[in-house]
Amino acid sequence: MTSTQDPDPARPEARADVAATTTGSPRWIVAIDVGGSGSRLVAARLDSDPSRDADLDTHRTSLTGRPVAIGPDGSDVAEVVHDLGAALVAAWTETQGETPVVAAAAVGATGVATLVPDPTAVHDALRASLCAERTAVAADAVTAHLGALGGRAGAVVAVGTGTIALGTDLAGTWQRVDGWGHLLGDLGSASWIGAHGLRAALAAHDRRSTGGSRPLLAAATARFGPAPTWPAQLYTRPDRAQVLGSFTPDVAAAAAAGDPAAVQILTEAGRHLAESLAAALVPGLPPLAAATGGVLAAGPSLTGALARRFAALRPDAELVPSAGTPLDGALHLARLLAESTGSAGGAGGTGSLVAHEPWLSVGGSPPDPAPTTGTGTVPRDDNHTASHPAPITGDPT
Repeated sequence: MTSTQDPDPARPEARADVAATTTGSPRWIVAIDVGGSGSRLVAARLDSDPSRDADLDTHRTSLTGRPVAIGPDGSDVAEVVHDLGAALVAAWTETQGETPVVAAAAVGATGVATLVPDPTAVHDALRASLCAERTAVAADAVTAHLGALGGRAGAVVAVGTGTIALGTDLAGTWQRVDGWGHLLGDLGSASWIGAHGLRAALAAHDRRSTGGSRPLLAAATARFGPAPTWPAQLYTRPDRAQVLGSFTPDVAAAAAAGDPAAVQILTEAGRHLAESLAAALVPGLPPLAAATGGVLAAGPSLTGALARRFAALRPDAELVPSAGTPLDGALHLARLLAESTGSAGGAGGTGSLVAHEPWLSVGGSPPDPAPTTGTGTVPRDDNHTASHPAPITGDPT
């Protein structure tokens, strides 16, 4: 089985030219989204207007990088973040002749709440690579929430390789549902859909009387080879969630062509997502909800089932279209951080942030200037120790 990654995942690739600056040294904010299928960085002028298309065109730059990897020691998100930050500084220095002044940098990453026991390493990576004055490290559920609801309180289900729902007001209420990984949960996610699609394909291969799909068997054989080779391909890979998820487009195509098994899989996925979303919308939150993520493009079998099931579970609540992506949410978080006084209080557009373990941690004082190499990159320092994130307390459930 194969999964698509960058040709050289160790070297992030610029997707847009670094914006030219005019006079002085403007301050920038940097957002990074790290997931199971890849990573993305966007830098924006702090004084730019996010509502103006012209500012988006002239005051932004972006990079892409490799997906996060999970090993015996947990997530390597810190390495992904460092490499993306260093790549931005290198590209910037090549075009501008100086390093960017980063007022704030925010990361939203999968596994932060479960596979990153101490976010200090991620804060260190931001400071070492970008010399960011302030840093924030958040679970991808938080940045998905910020992007989908634009900082408003409510519940959001984020659907990618995995699935997690979060109900929060970004202050005192934090309700997590699912996000348990492809072995224990992630119901309705790409990995869940792909796994169920392969089970339907194997049912057809085994000539079972129910549950099989000849179209899915044909699609899986074309993608992965003969069925007897699938266990060895899957069980030996650390990225099997991504590999399972890579079969989701085939399930969506089969459903669009009318295959009953594929339609049923997507329908069940939509129901699971609705149930996670409804469970996250706990008392004390406004009855506002959204779904976000690339898996929603699987089609009306999934999205229709999600809408119907959610309406049945929460007839009082409004299911609104997503206002933005998790990367938009990370940029929103970086802007809040840059404009924040650091005092306790409400978040979501008030100009202050509330750190809350394990969903969000904030790093404080401006760093000392870091030396640069001739190429403009900040050398990796394995002994570098940044100031610890601001103290965080609270019950994540």
